Amino acid sequence: MCGIAGVYGRISTEKRRAALAHLSEQLSHRGPDGSRTYEDIDIGLVHTRLSIIDLTESGNQPLYNEDSSLVLVCNGEIYNYQAVRKELQEKGHEFRSHSDCEVILHLYEEYKGVPEKVLERLTGMFAFALWDTKKEILLIARDRLGIKPLYYSRKGDTFIFSSEIRPIVNCGLVDTTTDHTSIYEYLLTGSVPAPNTIYNEVKCLEPGYYAIVRDSRMNTMQYWDIPIRDGNEWKSEEAVLEATTALLKQVVRDHLVADVPVGTFLSAGVDSSLITAMAVEVHPGIHSFTASFPGEPEDEGVIAASSAKKLRTTHHSYEIKGDFFNDISEQFRYMDQPFAISSALSLGRISLLARKDVKVVLSGDGGDELFGGYTRHAQPAVPGFLKYIPAGMQDNALKIGARLTGKQSLAQLRNNLKIPPAQTFFDRTIVSRPEWALACLNPDIARKVDTQRYMKRLKFFFDRTEGADMLSRVLYTDMKTTLVDEMLTKCDRMTMRNGIEGRVPLLDHRMVEMAFSIPSAYKRQGDTGKVPLRKMLARYLGNDLAFRQKTGFNSPLKQWLQSDPATYGYAQQWVNSAGDIPFLNKEITGATADNIKDARQTEVFGLVCLAHFYGRKEA
Repeated sequence: MCGIAGVYGRISTEKRRAALAHLSEQLSHRGPDGSRTYEDIDIGLVHTRLSIIDLTESGNQPLYNEDSSLVLVCNGEIYNYQAVRKELQEKGHEFRSHSDCEVILHLYEEYKGVPEKVLERLTGMFAFALWDTKKEILLIARDRLGIKPLYYSRKGDTFIFSSEIRPIVNCGLVDTTTDHTSIYEYLLTGSVPAPNTIYNEVKCLEPGYYAIVRDSRMNTMQYWDIPIRDGNEWKSEEAVLEATTALLKQVVRDHLVADVPVGTFLSAGVDSSLITAMAVEVHPGIHSFTASFPGEPEDEGVIAASSAKKLRTTHHSYEIKGDFFNDISEQFRYMDQPFAISSALSLGRISLLARKDVKVVLSGDGGDELFGGYTRHAQPAVPGFLKYIPAGMQDNALKIGARLTGKQSLAQLRNNLKIPPAQTFFDRTIVSRPEWALACLNPDIARKVDTQRYMKRLKFFFDRTEGADMLSRVLYTDMKTTLVDEMLTKCDRMTMRNGIEGRVPLLDHRMVEMAFSIPSAYKRQGDTGKVPLRKMLARYLGNDLAFRQKTGFNSPLKQWLQSDPATYGYAQQWVNSAGDIPFLNKEITGATADNIKDARQTEVFGLVCLAHFYGRKEA
């Protein structure tokens, strides 16, 4: 796990070197174990290293092929590198290191520079840049699910890329202006939806895509997408359970490969408990880490500690007893755009705790999006009689039925059936009211905001999956939006900020492809989601934990805004200061500050984080 960056284009050597030095410095927190730079006539590449596999000098990047005609910088891990390496060696390829990432160079050679063939052979999480000196082309690529980030900016014939946004913005080669629609979307959702950022000039490469850059041209292609199958190959729920269990065990084993100590994040939830249980089978006594809020109703520390005891892990807990915002400035120091998912603070704190004992941590992210674990995945109840009425006649039948019987339930059902699925998804995933988010902006700016941009993106993904069952369509859209924008961004930034590598076994593409081949009826039954994962966990820790109500790394922010003076005072101070941000509406931020105890927790936290982002001094 590392930081990568680069500058490609016809600029002076002095400008390029100054930019590369700045990019390297700004990414040093992602790679505290060292940094190196490569330069050629029109290109420079930067790599900052967090050593995980091949801790020797030969594992340092950039990496080169046999004749140094190919140069690579990569952030991530290739879990199947040993098998691929052996195959390539048998074909005559000579390796310079034992780095997992070096296989990318030799695959590129073997497949004569065809990106799709290279990328389909990789199992892992990655973002990389490969410079082909003979063809004078730059290949950049991002893993299938977007576990690792990659941002870029194009100005004239200059192309800049980086693992994070801030290095691009501050490298001296990009004139940045604020994308106010992104600010609106941030206030609405708690994060900035891809592929946009808060800067008009900076975008992200989307998951499952690669790009070829040559001179001033950039051609982007999708090499992988989530396959939704009809699930006819699954004959029983038991068959699903056995196959999913076998695959997940293999995936967890693969994710435990490292030349440094490995641990797990352990909450009271199903996903992290299951990953920890399977990791213990490979590494008995593995270190586990949780966040605890002693005495609070939402404290999962007690349950996590009980699970750790049963599994015999070496358990650690970060206890938070008050002053929720205590270290937010430090933990959010490297958030390169506003981010208001409050569980990120808990994750940052336990990442700091984990850093004392391990350098790699497995998490349970992805289980809800794969197997329908969120309450928003519940489908509205539809009367059985509707299945006997052709879809084109249902609206008329309900209209007549409502008029004849006077039942409001039929009228409501008729209205529900008319709501587009993208709108339903939007309503269930936003964290703030659209009218509030728009009112927070200065009126002159608010008039220019594209309030439909995010909805258009949601509609695009629902249109892509037309014909699939509704749960599959919702999960597909979740994987493309909230998972990447919120969960994976949180995992990447908070682990890297604290010098550890976060791995997400459930989002291995093998698991994703299997999950989307399983019929929805086997994933979610009534109000119970993640049925296969729950049944797996029950074998390790019993039904009480496996089928308890969903939790995650939750926080008692709502209660503490009411009862903890330090939390209340901090929030009020920073929400008030948000009014000083030029594009915000001081009247609305002031009203929110005056009404902290009754305001929505998500809206308060959103303004606190926005004020922090624009009020902090550059590190």
